[in-house]
Amino acid sequence: MTATEVPGRSAIVLVIDRLGAGWLGPYGNSWLDTPNFNRLAARSVLCDTVIADTADLAVGYRGFWTGQHAMQPDGARLPSLADAASAAGLHAALVTDDPHIVVYPQAAGFGQRQLLPDLSRRTAAEAIEQTALYSFFDAARTALQEQKRPFLLWLHARGMTGPWDAPLELRYQFADEEDPDPPSFVQPPNLLLPQGFDPDQLLGFVHAYAGQVALADMCLGMLLDCLADHSLASETTLIVTSPRGYPLGEHRRIGPCDEALYGELLHVPLMVQFPDYAHALTRTGRIMQPGDVYSLLANAQTSSLVRELTGSEPTTAHNLACATGPDQRAIRTPAWFLRESPGEEGPRRELFAKPDDRWEANEVSSRCGDVVELLAAELDRFEAVAREGRLSEIPPLAELLCDVWR
Repeated sequence: MTATEVPGRSAIVLVIDRLGAGWLGPYGNSWLDTPNFNRLAARSVLCDTVIADTADLAVGYRGFWTGQHAMQPDGARLPSLADAASAAGLHAALVTDDPHIVVYPQAAGFGQRQLLPDLSRRTAAEAIEQTALYSFFDAARTALQEQKRPFLLWLHARGMTGPWDAPLELRYQFADEEDPDPPSFVQPPNLLLPQGFDPDQLLGFVHAYAGQVALADMCLGMLLDCLADHSLASETTLIVTSPRGYPLGEHRRIGPCDEALYGELLHVPLMVQFPDYAHALTRTGRIMQPGDVYSLLANAQTSSLVRELTGSEPTTAHNLACATGPDQRAIRTPAWFLRESPGEEGPRRELFAKPDDRWEANEVSSRCGDVVELLAAELDRFEAVAREGRLSEIPPLAELLCDVWR
């Protein structure tokens, strides 16, 4: 990558940690109102199927900032997105409330790094303005107003890894009359539910998380209004995404737990608002991963990915995504999702049909042995070429792995 490949126009990347795609209206959630995410989606290219390649935040950020997949070895330091932006004359700034982000090696390229104070609370806030998430977005808004153009402004919010301190009424709005009152905890939960767990306990976690999503939506509105008020929308690309989701009872997991590689952890949002709202109301089913954020920004003028997303060029990419974790691997194609984990007699493989089985509730490996073998071989092939740095050489998928009509 050369410095001249970095776009001359400004860009903002907003990353909200642990925000799963399935919790947002643009991704099909019909019971949790997210008007500001809806507003953003209406002005953006909405990427339907973005699959995190890891739940490890440090490795995920290596993908964001260098384009490397999680299965690639961590070798010599590559030029980061911030390095390239600075070399091209952009003011590169990083604002975060997560102390881990500022110490990642690739963060060194940001000329300005702002770590916000920890505002964690022991009780829920009485007003939105008292929440940690509001404080983050307020600082982000101030940083945006102070940027020298052109700029790359990277905003990382702890999001759902931070305190769940939204005012309790934001939780209560989701409870029906016959439901128990939502819990008042602030520390994000992290547990494996027992067999035969109490559904009311799970419902409380769901309502609490939904309150945080509602808060995030309100705060996003602040940023969108700031862009509009300062006429930055005409010259700025805005990307909103997340590095990983937050399991809320699917497969009995609440929070990170053992970071099992299922869709609730891996399926994340990605919306790209181009300058002047170009290509608004566009959806793409292209399967993408965090490294594509790097491609969108680092090669915006020449990237075939940009042309594919905006509909000016047909999709030619190898349409799959792979993920890795401790003793686990997973692969997603247009028609299937396979998770591989250790078993007593070799790898245990779970298969789910896509896109119908959105939450991976119906395991069908016993009925589709040929698909399991094909996907396992594809997963091995992907990992092998990733380790050798040759991901562009993966051959096209077998038709059986792409046929959603089956």
